[in-house]
Amino acid sequence: MKALRLTMVAALAVLFFTSCEKEEMMEMDDKGAMLPDAVPAKMYTITVENVSVPYDYFEAGAEFGVSGGDETPPAHPGETITVHFHAGPNHKLSFASMYGASNDWFYAPGDDGIELFPGGSPLEGDITGMVYLWDAGTEVDGSTTDEEESNPIGMVSTTEENIQVLLDYEGESMFTLTINVLPGSATPLSPTAWVVHSMDLHPIFMEGELDYGMGLETLAETGNAAPLGEYLEMHSGYVSPVAPVLWAIHPKDEMPIFTNNTSDRGEGLELLAETGNPGDLAASLLDMGYQAGAFAVPDGQGSAGPLFPGDKYTFSIDAQPNQYLSIASMLGNSNDIFFAFGDTGVKLNFGNAEQDITDEVMLWDAGTEVNEYPGTKSLDEDEGGVVRMLNDGFTYPDVNEIIKVTIRKNK
Repeated sequence: MKALRLTMVAALAVLFFTSCEKEEMMEMDDKGAMLPDAVPAKMYTITVENVSVPYDYFEAGAEFGVSGGDETPPAHPGETITVHFHAGPNHKLSFASMYGASNDWFYAPGDDGIELFPGGSPLEGDITGMVYLWDAGTEVDGSTTDEEESNPIGMVSTTEENIQVLLDYEGESMFTLTINVLPGSATPLSPTAWVVHSMDLHPIFMEGELDYGMGLETLAETGNAAPLGEYLEMHSGYVSPVAPVLWAIHPKDEMPIFTNNTSDRGEGLELLAETGNPGDLAASLLDMGYQAGAFAVPDGQGSAGPLFPGDKYTFSIDAQPNQYLSIASMLGNSNDIFFAFGDTGVKLNFGNAEQDITDEVMLWDAGTEVNEYPGTKSLDEDEGGVVRMLNDGFTYPDVNEIIKVTIRKNK
């Protein structure tokens, strides 16, 4: 996947940035003339920080709706619980629902969830065999007095005839999970808490370990999925790395990187917007006589890589006051979306005090690859569109919830 390639392409970007310095291209103005002696080296310092909330999971909730009967939980024999959710190739699904005729038993997949795109294709069909009956270990089995215990979570059964679990792929990164309580079932089924998460997590429980204390006990003992669902939802959301940053210095009214509502020029923006690699675009800009480069080493780290939440790039550039600065950086967890100012950049009239210019940054759609539900990325479908401000019908965090960009003039 493209997001996973960011680390590799970042190494190329930082090597390119170093080579630009060796050629001393930053001592030249955009017309090729030497900068006056009065202009100090590294005239401006720029910081780009990933300020995203580091959510643990992608999407989560609790489903209380029941169909096929009186439409009130729990789901009795002959009734159905249905969950709709989004997911991409790097995601798994975990869920839990109380086995009603018990003290603390629940249905769930294995503790690490169900892989949703095995072999690269969406999982569909009857997945009942991937769902097991578990003992939460919080209440003594068979007790009529709600006698508490504190035992590790363990599997009760690998096969059950009470439920049928189906998974359908609806397209556009949307799945439907259907849990049918079979007509001959010996138990009703409680509302379901569910979560979409990455491959290496155990969000609801771990086999052989005690309950996390985040709501599973309440679900397994009472059927109330709300506390667990609310906890999972509170820790779920869109998170994206920020790719290495390309920059260019240019005169007023020039558009070195892109032109709004015009097709990509084929100079490297597509590669930047789809993979995070700014190398080709930086090379093109240099060939056209611009001061340009890219930066890819997060502060405090010894090697190149994208910015994850809490990371920042800090780098300096040479430029004369009143020239213009343009930047571009891929929104890593997307198909072809990138951060940039307007197509004519911003004027370099900043003082020595650090100034937050995040409000000058926008999300742009390169128009080269079809967008999908944010964070899923299951397709690589060419679009043939134009570069434009992002407006694809999906909901994204505001720019200032993902990055912070500051600039200051060096003394």
